[in-house]
Amino acid sequence: MLSLVVGACLVGSIVAVLPDVSVTVQDGALHFSMQHVPGIKGVHFSYQQDNGADKVLPLHGKAWRVDGQWTLKDDRLSLRVGDSVQYSVHAITGQGKVHSPVNVWTYAPLLTPGPRRQRGAVVFRDDFNGNSLNEGQWDIETSMYGGYNWEFQVYTPEKYNVRTQNGNLMLCPTKTTDDPRWDENYLHTGVMDMNQLYGKCTESGAYGCQREGKNGLLPPVMSGKIKSKPTITFGYVEVRARIPKGDFIWPAIWMLPRGSDYGQWPRSGEIDIMESRGNTQPWDQGVGAVSSTLHWGTSAGDNHFMQTTGAHRGGDFSSDFHTWRLEWTQDHLRTTIDNQEIMRVNVPGGGFSQLGPTQNIWHSRMGPFDKPFYLMLNVAVGGMTGFFPDNWNYGYEKPWKNDSPHGVDDFWANRGRWQGSWQGDKTCMEVDYIEMRNL
Repeated sequence: MLSLVVGACLVGSIVAVLPDVSVTVQDGALHFSMQHVPGIKGVHFSYQQDNGADKVLPLHGKAWRVDGQWTLKDDRLSLRVGDSVQYSVHAITGQGKVHSPVNVWTYAPLLTPGPRRQRGAVVFRDDFNGNSLNEGQWDIETSMYGGYNWEFQVYTPEKYNVRTQNGNLMLCPTKTTDDPRWDENYLHTGVMDMNQLYGKCTESGAYGCQREGKNGLLPPVMSGKIKSKPTITFGYVEVRARIPKGDFIWPAIWMLPRGSDYGQWPRSGEIDIMESRGNTQPWDQGVGAVSSTLHWGTSAGDNHFMQTTGAHRGGDFSSDFHTWRLEWTQDHLRTTIDNQEIMRVNVPGGGFSQLGPTQNIWHSRMGPFDKPFYLMLNVAVGGMTGFFPDNWNYGYEKPWKNDSPHGVDDFWANRGRWQGSWQGDKTCMEVDYIEMRNL
């Protein structure tokens, strides 16, 4: 982490100088952070990447106040080691605006040796036997951010969305209006501010921290998502779980890199151990099917996931518990459900670029899948990027179109089509245990 001092006088204000600005890369995104002090009413960052390109477009962003910090996250940049970012701060005070000088930050991640690995040793296991989730080992997502899929849910720490019950973890979607604090009018005219509601916001991208109903319907669904604090590089990840049933519910068991050593998504990789759809129609694309996918490439437009994906079809996978397993070695990645293979990717000696073909930006056989990854469990709903195609037969006309400018409004307005399929805890992802283990 690199902190740079930005000095500027705030005339007539309580603040004499702006606090230090911290610039970091976390989970593949560039983060700016500055401590809040009295006298500052708002903060904007202006910045641009300097990697030797002839044309560099300046970027601007409004910071959000999160846990006493003014923070801005941007996951659009593709940073490589040695790239520089020029930035300045614009603070809004009761006396007007204050502009800092332009500063330069260079991406130089600190490489430190990790602990010695014991073969077959359990890195992390959770059986969810406590009265609540162990937040020493898990982070609970608290945000409307949907990974730019523009999903329809807001992730909350509410007990009806994230809880332990009878020795299992329960991640459950609920209608926002089921909470007596909010009604139909609130969705259209209210303000959803995660910092005010829960004292924190974990993801600010895609208006994740604050939205106003007058600008578009507020999330009509609340749900649960957790991220493991422990990580693993090569080994086994095992999850025993029952997946949800309910139209347009999108459960996932997946992994992302703790850092972004190779740059922004998908340059640093993504491992989807399990994805499914809660629909009963079409059966072979709903609860009767589960899939696994690796995302990798030089940019979002060069994502070669179609070459590293697989599916398994059978009975109703939501009716009982099943065991998903990732086997991650020095030459392949393999996923299974109840010991039946879903996906296997054998990596050529020259690395993933030979599977593309694409530019070799990793320079190692298993890159980008050779860094520490953490585990995520979540239950999303809907979305606008085609995971629920418009032309499938769902047993009725799909409530929204993926190219609609008001997809979430249509999904909610046509809830009479889908809400009958949401039956109590059947809509939950129910997890018995997770385990990460070294090779």
